[in-house]
Amino acid sequence: MLIRRILSIAFVLSFIALAGFGPTGSASNGQAPWEKHKKAKAKSAKGNLGIVDPAEGHPVLWKQPANIETLDLFYGQGGREGAPNLSDKFTFVERDRKGSSLKLYVKDSEGKEWTVKFGREARPETSASRIVWAMGYHTDDDYFVRSVHIDGWGDAQNVRFKRRHDGFKQVGYWTWERNPFNGTRELDGLKVLMALLNNWDLKYDNNKVLRPDKKSADDPDERIYYVSDLGASFAKTGSLAFKLHIPTDPPAGTKDQPGQYARQSFITGVDNGSVHFHYKGKDKPALTGIPVENARWMGMMLGRLSDRQLTDAFRAGGYSDSEIALLVRATRERIAELQNLK
Repeated sequence: MLIRRILSIAFVLSFIALAGFGPTGSASNGQAPWEKHKKAKAKSAKGNLGIVDPAEGHPVLWKQPANIETLDLFYGQGGREGAPNLSDKFTFVERDRKGSSLKLYVKDSEGKEWTVKFGREARPETSASRIVWAMGYHTDDDYFVRSVHIDGWGDAQNVRFKRRHDGFKQVGYWTWERNPFNGTRELDGLKVLMALLNNWDLKYDNNKVLRPDKKSADDPDERIYYVSDLGASFAKTGSLAFKLHIPTDPPAGTKDQPGQYARQSFITGVDNGSVHFHYKGKDKPALTGIPVENARWMGMMLGRLSDRQLTDAFRAGGYSDSEIALLVRATRERIAELQNLK
């Protein structure tokens, strides 16, 4: 086994050398913040969305949640009324070619449009959205569907449905370094949630800014900052390919592996009043420098969720009874670590 591992590492290193990159070379997963902003501005110049000016509009990251103990974590932000009607007819419209997962645009008989995501992100993304929403942060309206027929495509199993045109319009992106909330308890709370979930995909492409659409009665100047893709959760952070900076933006962990999630450490210590997380994913600096009191604040809020609510969150993601028991126990242990920080 040792010889095989050494040969595997040697092969990876030789691949990197041939590609003109070394372990200290520049790759997308090692970009400095200003490089990210430069890339985003370049996108904007081409007519695509860029980084939103922190001074634009009325920025909103967090809203005081309603009575946490009574929240429905099975249906989440969209509620029962927002869920897809699986007895309805769904028709394939086109493929969404952004991102690494297979995604389709479909339309139901009432004209509502949905994005259907296939693959290992469907379960964790749905469950993660429930916990993040319960803590007062905006999320997408995600629903896990075990089986559905899509006219023009065929049968689809274990997929995530997300409403399109849900009353908001995207106006751009934000980064963990450039936003109106730096240094606030609320931004630190969101970072703590990313660590709690083991969400290793913290690239800025997943951080979106929305505004209410023109038909909405909400404040048109409101700018809602949120994390839109939570699919790289509930597994482990860290991978050899990511550690070696292979120049293809490799995964920085696994997805949808409850056993790995339960076994991986969460908090490794406290230094000068800041919490150190066992996080080995993308944009590691984003989760540094979080004060103990802000992490503990999030732990106390999470502690108000009952085991029944956590069970509903994972049941919403389609996990089995044994997986749910494991995930609830592991999540509860992580919450206790936050609450016990000194």
